[in-house]
Amino acid sequence: MTYEYAVFYRLLLLCGYKDELQQYIDDALVDQDPLSNIVLELSTTGSDDKKMLSVLNEYLLQVKDSDIDYDVTVFDYVMSFLKRKYVKDAMPMKDITELMYRLALYTERYPDEPWYSMYLMSDLYNDAEAGYIDKE
Repeated sequence: MTYEYAVFYRLLLLCGYKDELQQYIDDALVDQDPLSNIVLELSTTGSDDKKMLSVLNEYLLQVKDSDIDYDVTVFDYVMSFLKRKYVKDAMPMKDITELMYRLALYTERYPDEPWYSMYLMSDLYNDAEAGYIDKE
C-alpha cells in the first residue's frame, strides 16, 4: 500500500466509509505473496474502524507528510471515489458536496487548492439551492 492510498483510506474511514479499505484488504490477502506488513496488520483488525484507523495512522508516521502527494494522487483518488458514489451509487449531489467538505477538512489542506475548492462546494451548493447563485 502506498502512503497516498493510506491517506485516502484514512480519509474515507474518518468520513464513515470503510468498505473500500475492506475490499483492498480482501484483494491484497488473495493477491499479495508475501503479504506486506500493513496488509497483515489491517487484516487483524476485523471490521473495527478505530483499529483500522490506528494502523493507518501508525503506518503514515513512517513518512514525512511533505513526501505524500496530496494535491495530485490523493486528490485523484478522492475524486474517483466521489464520481463512483455519484454515478454508480446515485448519491445525491447535496450529499456529495457535504462529503467533499468533510474530506477536504480532514486533509487539513483545505486552505490551499485543490482542496479549497472542494471545501467550498457544500456552501456553494446550499447557496444555489437557496437561490442566491445560479445553479448552472
